Parts: sequence; structure tokens; C-alpha cells
Amino acid sequence: MLPVEGICMEMCPKEEIMMVLTVKNVPFNIVYDFIDDRLNSIRQDATIQAVSNQDWMTILPPIIRFHAYAAHKCYEYDVNTFDPFLNMKHFHDSIFKIVKILSEDLGESTNELCSEMVSLLIVTNLGDYNVLQQALPFISKKNALIKVAILLSLSIMNGNFGQLFETYHTFPAMHQCVICVQLPMLRKNILKSMCMGFNCKNNYFPISILSKMLLHNEPRETIKECQHYGLTVVGDKVELSKSSFNNEADELHLKKEIKFKVNISTILNT
Repeated sequence: MLPVEGICMEMCPKEEIMMVLTVKNVPFNIVYDFIDDRLNSIRQDATIQAVSNQDWMTILPPIIRFHAYAAHKCYEYDVNTFDPFLNMKHFHDSIFKIVKILSEDLGESTNELCSEMVSLLIVTNLGDYNVLQQALPFISKKNALIKVAILLSLSIMNGNFGQLFETYHTFPAMHQCVICVQLPMLRKNILKSMCMGFNCKNNYFPISILSKMLLHNEPRETIKECQHYGLTVVGDKVELSKSSFNNEADELHLKKEIKFKVNISTILNT
């Protein structure tokens, strides 16, 4: 049990979880462990009771949003403190189930929840052909958010990384959370692609523009990333050189900050 003062364990699970989520006097990984345990219990109980699809549509969205949020919130935690792979397994188990339910009744697939869930699945797996195939039945409903997510994923699959910068800020906060987790891989590919496309001796590119393209919080992070991959930075510019780019370097994990306009418990419980 989470030793959080003022939490009544007799209250309903949903209220309890939302109250614990806002606790500030303990590390978030402790909060995460408590909530994750409660959510797993709820899913197991629902499975044992063989609840209806309609009930699952109520149960699963807050669970999915929580794991999406946690992926970003705990991004810099040590793997012994927070297991990102297990977190995403719980995320995928839940979201694949809800998308399957939605696919069985495409007549309901134009609603807001469907739009959120299907597009969230896509942007969590950018460039994944199998996920795109599962999402295609929903695009016929002319859902704008799903269409943008599919176009971004297709662009990533085809090496067109410019689409990331153009569309990232159009996505809701939960979508940005799961996109941010993929940024180390995406940034490396963007830099590598630019070094090949702009490769020319003494060809310098402005750090300010590159910083926006890589979705960094500030230019000094861009400089750090460029230097990490062996590129030469001179003042406020970087030399994009194919021969200098160190493809063997590990991905650099720099966390992208996300500003939530409302309380996170409100977002998860939408």
C-alpha cells in the first residue's frame, strides 16, 4: 500500500487513484507503483467478471492515459526504479483491446473516444506497418486526428522526418507524451538524414532552426546532441557532414518538456 497521508482506502478505486495521482509528498515512481497495481487489479477483476464491451470502454481509457503519461513522466528514471517496457506492455494490452472493440462496431468509430484511442495507438508506434494496418479501417470515417497520426507514421516510415516538426504541436498532450519517448531514435535519424542530404564541406546549418526540428527545449540541447554524434559546432551553427556523423553512438536521451494546460488528473479522467 502507498503510505500517503489522507488517502482513504475504502473509497471507490477511481476516486482513490485520481487523489493519489496528485500527491506531491512522495516520489512519482512510488505513486506509479501504487496506481499501476490498482489498475492491474481492476483489469483482472473485469476480465474475471467478463464485463461487457460497453463497460470496457469506460474502464480502459483512464488506464491507457495513465500509462501514456507515466512513459513521459518517468522517462529519466533508472530502469530499476521504473520499468518503461512493462509500462508500455500494460499500455498496449489495454489500447489494443479497446481498438479491437471499436473495430467490431465501426459505426461508432467517429466519436471522440475512438479518435483519441486509435490516433494514440498510431503515434505510440510511429512507422510501425502492422499498427497502421489496424488503423486503416478508421480513416474512412474522415477523422482528422487519426488521419494526421497516420500521415505522420507513414512519413516516419518513409524517412520524411520533417512531418514530425510540422504536426507535433497539433497533437493533444497525451499524444505528445508517447511521441517524446521516441524522440531519441527520431532525432538521431533526423540528424543522420540531414548530414546525408546537406553533406558539403563547410556547409553550416543554424542551431536555432535545427533545435526546432529536433523538438529540443533549448538550443544548448541541440549543441549537445550534435556534438554527441561527432558533428562540429561553430558558434550558433553546426557543420552537417556525412563523414563526421557517428552512427555507432548510442541515442542521446534528452527529455522534452510538455506543458499541461489543466490538472493531469482531469486529463486522465476525461
